Amino acid sequence: MKNKLNQLKPFALSALVTSLLAGCSLTSSPNKSEEVHSVFNEPAQPQQSSELVVPDSVNADLMMPASSSIDVAALEDRFNVSANNVPVKPFLQGLVTDSPYSVAFHPNVDANISLDLKDVTIQEVVDLLSSLYPLDIQFRGKVIQVYPATIKTETIAINYLMLKRFGMTSTNINSGGIVNQNEQSGGLGNGNNRNNFQQGGFGNQGSSLGGNNMMGMSQGNGSNIQTSSESDFWTELEDTLKMIMRSTDESDAKVVVSPQSGLITVRGLTSDIQAVKDFIKRSEQNLSRQVILEAKIVEVALNDDYQQGINWTNVLANSGSTNITFNTSAGTFGNDLSATLGGLTSLSFANADFSGVVNLLQTQGNVQVLSSPRVTATNNQKAVIKVGEDEYFVTDVSNTTVTGTATSTTPEINLEPFFSGIALDVTPQISEQGEVILHVHPSVTEIDEQQKVVTLNEEQYILPLAQSNIRESDTVIKAKSGEIVVIGGLMQTMTTNGESRVPYLGAIPVLGNLFKTKQDTQRKKELVILLKPTVVGTGTWQEQMKRSADILKRWYGDQ
Repeated sequence: MKNKLNQLKPFALSALVTSLLAGCSLTSSPNKSEEVHSVFNEPAQPQQSSELVVPDSVNADLMMPASSSIDVAALEDRFNVSANNVPVKPFLQGLVTDSPYSVAFHPNVDANISLDLKDVTIQEVVDLLSSLYPLDIQFRGKVIQVYPATIKTETIAINYLMLKRFGMTSTNINSGGIVNQNEQSGGLGNGNNRNNFQQGGFGNQGSSLGGNNMMGMSQGNGSNIQTSSESDFWTELEDTLKMIMRSTDESDAKVVVSPQSGLITVRGLTSDIQAVKDFIKRSEQNLSRQVILEAKIVEVALNDDYQQGINWTNVLANSGSTNITFNTSAGTFGNDLSATLGGLTSLSFANADFSGVVNLLQTQGNVQVLSSPRVTATNNQKAVIKVGEDEYFVTDVSNTTVTGTATSTTPEINLEPFFSGIALDVTPQISEQGEVILHVHPSVTEIDEQQKVVTLNEEQYILPLAQSNIRESDTVIKAKSGEIVVIGGLMQTMTTNGESRVPYLGAIPVLGNLFKTKQDTQRKKELVILLKPTVVGTGTWQEQMKRSADILKRWYGDQ
């Protein structure tokens, strides 16, 4: 016993020393960059526990041949079937012989069938009988239940928002005359987005919530492009389902749609109800498609060699060292003049990112990124991005004269908001192959204040009016998922007034003009819109998370 106590003393002493050292250790604050890396690396690199020991019996079951683990091999057996005007009862009874299935018949089942099939399964034969003959055949476990085709009622759930969406996009070019437009947009969906090019005229723009109301007056030459969209899913669905149910001869076939609960109740034949289910399933698949729309709106201050616009031929020539493929399927080169000058309406780059295209544009001039909007939109639903501010300007002035003991005139001034900033209006249509057709309406609006002197009843008023500088485009393009579509050709000329003079002498009235030098410098800028649609698939969001993780790694490094 004494020897055992002597043996335990070294262990007790070492444990005491270890506990003292642990109590004196310092705790360091966690590194934020390490926390960021751990958050993004945790899903991709899950922690592995200790080595898992699998029992031999489990390994034996896992390694067994697949054929021996299937106890319903008869279900997958294929055979040839031939019947000519045979009653359905003996036919199905013979079909399930030596199979794991049983069959039960309703007393009113009475039909003769004719089939000549090769290499089919029991499931395929039953489905074919249900579609060709007035029979309602259902699988309940391993029992095949056969009913005559009669009217029945079934309720189907569908997931969709209960709303109506209205949208309108308009681009007007007016030369001379008077333009008076008042536009209101709102409701449950997207509102209207209207931009006006006006020259030598007077414009009136307004927007408010609640319904759609548009009225206008125009005089003079110009052009106008209007694009409207309307989405009333539940009304369209009800009308379509009623058309499908009209195929039945029964007068009590009905469709009841409840948007509030998201339920559809159908009363009709089994074949009609199945057609309704197929239509709803296909509709949900199409409506659930989503696309991530990334955009970059850049402004290129053109070099002296490219004052006629960006020379896309040189841009594409410089892309030889990058992993970029040029594709003209998204747009056309316009006419011979635009091809000669090197400008075009739209084009697309495959296997590219925004940084690569922006680097190519830097060969044409100084590139400035104005905005980088990003939005996710569903199939055939309008998405609007608006970045800027509204400022009120005078749009109408009138006088009110009150006659009494003394006549007084009061001016009435009407103020309307004018938007200044960047707006992007996009409507996508997504195909099953991952191709996207986009209606795109980007606009960059700059509003400046100008003072105008207006004379009313021999009285002068100085009014702050709006002076608009608008660059916009309205087009329909087609691109594949991941391609970058380029919309260019929106140019602007900037004039800078410079003056230099001799000190003191240049300040002399009249005579000082002899000692002054004035120089006007013009520089052209071109607006380029880059659009990248990415169809949302199984691993799209994981790829987006990986991209975010890569960006954070570039910020924090590999520490």
